Amino acid sequence: MKRKTLISTSILAIFIFATSFSYAQSCDALTSAQLKEKLIQLGNEVKDLISTAGSEKYEVKYTSPTLDVPVAYELSASKNFIWLTVFLGTPRGDTSVMNAELLKQNFSIQPCQFYITSKGNLMMGLAIENRGLTNAIIKRHSDKIVADVSSTASFWQK
Repeated sequence: MKRKTLISTSILAIFIFATSFSYAQSCDALTSAQLKEKLIQLGNEVKDLISTAGSEKYEVKYTSPTLDVPVAYELSASKNFIWLTVFLGTPRGDTSVMNAELLKQNFSIQPCQFYITSKGNLMMGLAIENRGLTNAIIKRHSDKIVADVSSTASFWQK
């Protein structure tokens, strides 16, 4: 009797262990619509910046202790990354000491980075790989860029 119980218990344990793998996290890439839904699920008010199919871009406004930080979210052209970006204004002249200081700050805030767009806008950006993203991972990256924008304000504010 004990042997039958032991065998039954063992088979049940193996079955439970094997079926638990069917609930593994999905590593599929998010679509723009799924990204927006996850931002909403996190309790954010999401604004559509660009609503053209295939080029969607969203904005969520966060508040740090010192700044309001509007973070834009968009899929890269390849759909392999999600870019989180923050507009910081226009940079000073090409030979400005501020630009060198921002480059030095890139070391402290990585993987976030300061950059200047082809239109001449000063930005901070963070690219995250678009696979296996949960709400918690998106929140962690959002919190990171907001904290980095706030902590470096003395370097980029005029």
